[in-house]
Amino acid sequence: MNVNLHEKERLTIVANCFRAEIIIHEVIGLQARKSKEIALVGLFAALTAVGAVFSIPVGPVPFTLQLLFTLLAGAMLGSRLGALSQITYVLIGLAGLPVFSGRGAGLGHLLGTTGGFLIGFIAGAWLTGWVLERFHRGPGKPALWITALAMAAGIVVVYVFGLGWLGWHLGGLAPAVSVMVPFMFVDAVKALMGIALVQALAIRGIRPAAGASGDSSL
Repeated sequence: MNVNLHEKERLTIVANCFRAEIIIHEVIGLQARKSKEIALVGLFAALTAVGAVFSIPVGPVPFTLQLLFTLLAGAMLGSRLGALSQITYVLIGLAGLPVFSGRGAGLGHLLGTTGGFLIGFIAGAWLTGWVLERFHRGPGKPALWITALAMAAGIVVVYVFGLGWLGWHLGGLAPAVSVMVPFMFVDAVKALMGIALVQALAIRGIRPAAGASGDSSL
């Protein structure tokens, strides 16, 4: 019964993400050019929300899978749509849907200890996509070093925002870093998973963002 309830909850979150995404685009004037783009932005916003469901509380910052989907959003959608997917995700949470870690929602969560990471997701997705757009040209699988560089750049910028805001809450950067040390190893594993997924998808013809336009084959 509990398994069915959790599955129903995840499906409800995904459905709400897609509905809310369309409303948000209309309200704030960020209407995507194509229905395919709307679907992809909604998909990765929903995946980030589902990543937050798998949350393990550890001190002021929980373990989640959000970062993995943030990096994949930037890599597969490009800088513009990748960032837009994370903006959508954050706005959905601010609108009151419980899509943040620990089933949180609202402005209070954004202003809390993990708020910097939420803003960092937007910047991280954008930078991950930008690096691939800048260095990966043409169709086909991107070089492994390019994918690794993009993922590393995305993680760094997420940590810049996250540690800065967490340090403000904890009274200094040193205690924030000490809290995040265990996460750095886990996030490195997430980056490796992201690299492997991007490479595997590219081999199967689903290529990441490439070139100045950031177009992908998704």
